[in-house]
Amino acid sequence: MKLRILLTLATILLAGQGVSFSVADAAVEGEIILALQDNPKVELFITTWCPYCKKAEQFFQSRGIPYVAYDVEKDKTAAQRKSQLDARPGVPFAIINGQPVHGFSEQAYLKALKTK
Repeated sequence: MKLRILLTLATILLAGQGVSFSVADAAVEGEIILALQDNPKVELFITTWCPYCKKAEQFFQSRGIPYVAYDVEKDKTAAQRKSQLDARPGVPFAIINGQPVHGFSEQAYLKALKTK
């Protein structure tokens, strides 16, 4: 019981620090396994009408990967930043763990997510 309370408190504290984790209820000889992993940092430059932008958002959402989306048509600051980071026109454009990824590519996203 005390362990469950401690895990709940750890959940609250770590979530506030931007760390995601999962608690596996599968017990190994009476121990609860706590798996911690840092959140990948993902920024996504999009437009609302772009079908590949929607696919990019679905990619991160379906995997529970937090991301920040910037609509380059509605946010001039985001549009300027995107043009500084990426000389090529077009969206989606992602920065994943500091790595630029132009366009929608599951393989490129997965590769960038593995680096940190």
